[in-house]
This record gives sequence, C-alpha cells and structure tokens, in this order.
Amino acid sequence: MKNNKRLVYIIIGLCAMWILYNFYYGHIYNKELKKFEITTVGKITKFKGAAKSPYLNFIFFIDGKFHSSDSHRDNNGEKIGEFFKVVYSSKNLEVSRIYLDEKITDTTLILKAGFSKEDIENMPK
Repeated sequence: MKNNKRLVYIIIGLCAMWILYNFYYGHIYNKELKKFEITTVGKITKFKGAAKSPYLNFIFFIDGKFHSSDSHRDNNGEKIGEFFKVVYSSKNLEVSRIYLDEKITDTTLILKAGFSKEDIENMPK
C-alpha cells in the first residue's frame, strides 16, 4: 500500500513538473517573439498528424534563405498553398508563429517576401 501511494505521488509530481515546464517554455517563447519580432509572409505547405495532434508545416524566407516551421493547429488541410502572416524572432529563427486569421492575398507582398510567381499561380482560388 505504501509503495502504491509513493508511486502516485511520483506520477503526480512528474506531471506537475511537465506542466510547469510547458508553461515556462511557452512564456519564454512568447517573450522572445515579442522582443525580437519581425513580420513576413509564409505559405502553408503540408498538413500532418492525427486527429488528436494535427499540425501545419509552413515556409518563409529570411534574406533569401528558405525556412520551414511547424504549428499545432486545428485544420483539415484546406489552407494548404495559401499565404499568411508569419512572425519570427530575429535572435532565434526557430521561434516563429503563423497567424491563420491574417491571410495575405496581396501579390506584391508575397513576391517581396521571397516567393515566386509560380507560388502565387499555384495558390488555391
């Protein structure tokens, strides 16, 4: 009986540490994104994952170099090929976020962001 109680306390403690770590990491991520924020245009390229953990892959360009990132989102893939606002950290390019509520349709902005005319032509109508 004592071993079962001890095991329950260990499991609860580990879960609490995991939750605190995720809150801390999220806070640091958001803080860095706000402090070193640069805005650009990104394109959704893939929808992956199962129903419980879907995520989108999106690409964007920084100084002419291609970058790819993932974002956990509820989406069934209907936005693949579309362009949206992306914010990334100038300090750490791994820190980025796509805003699916801010669709970009201005072809001039899309071209200035590093995408080609083919990318625009292949954009879903």
